[in-house]
Amino acid sequence: MLGRGHLFRAPRGAAARGLTPIAPDAPLLRRSGQFYGRGEAARQAAGLGFARLAATAPEEEVRTHTHEDAHFVLALSGVYLSTARSAPPLACAPFLVFNPAGVTHRDRFLHGQGRFVALTVPRGVEGGLIADAPRLGPAVRLHDPYAVHAARLIARELGGPCGDFALEALAMQLFGSLVPDRARANQPPAWLARAHEMIWEADDPELSVATVAREVGVHPVHLARVFRRYLGCAPGEYLRGRRLERAASLLGRARASLAEVAAETGFVDQSHLHRAFRSAFGVTPGRYRRRGGGEDVAPIQDRRPRRS
Repeated sequence: MLGRGHLFRAPRGAAARGLTPIAPDAPLLRRSGQFYGRGEAARQAAGLGFARLAATAPEEEVRTHTHEDAHFVLALSGVYLSTARSAPPLACAPFLVFNPAGVTHRDRFLHGQGRFVALTVPRGVEGGLIADAPRLGPAVRLHDPYAVHAARLIARELGGPCGDFALEALAMQLFGSLVPDRARANQPPAWLARAHEMIWEADDPELSVATVAREVGVHPVHLARVFRRYLGCAPGEYLRGRRLERAASLLGRARASLAEVAAETGFVDQSHLHRAFRSAFGVTPGRYRRRGGGEDVAPIQDRRPRRS
């Protein structure tokens, strides 16, 4: 088990022996499979590194660093701070991001608390799998429910006696999310994307599961069941997380009153926003704004445009 502030290195090759602690003052270059966290499970399959980890490093101990290899990260729990394209200032799980080889960032968990799964793509095998990824540019958040579901299944499979084939197949599904025209197996129903989009765009505090279900033509119970199956949370939980993300973004860059932010993001009133924001992020909306929309919980560095 690694201590606070140490790194996890996923096993490499047949001689791998598990965890390798790296001192906090190690060079900023992160070698293949190195992440800030305690390893819960790790595997190698088809030349790829799979790991499920728990965050251990306090925010202030996570330094700006460069990753040697491309990798996916899915936040399974906690609140994630990321500079990936289209990421909000505070990202509620589930949050999936693809980082190309050589990415430099300081992505981390709020208060150093969270769990995540990582899929590392070493340079030796990268070309044949994500040859089109460079055109994506910098790190990017992936919204696709299909991709989130594949990453969640990797986390689950790592907890049991899964075979290499199963992990490799799930990895191929994730790669498919980077290249839209690739064939997909076991794809979620088409209506799930429409339901996801409705919730993503919602600013109506009266929006209900029944309304979304009616719009996409399914029973509310079926909607809730399929939503949890693929995204790992109830529709209501996802909606609340998205509203909180939008509220944090507005608080960091707009001069609207707290009451106006609450109305704009679908909360019943300012007190509703206050309770939900403090419960999720550990800080009140007003204090978050006074500290510059992020400095109170941790500086959001290298900002680029932005609940497994």
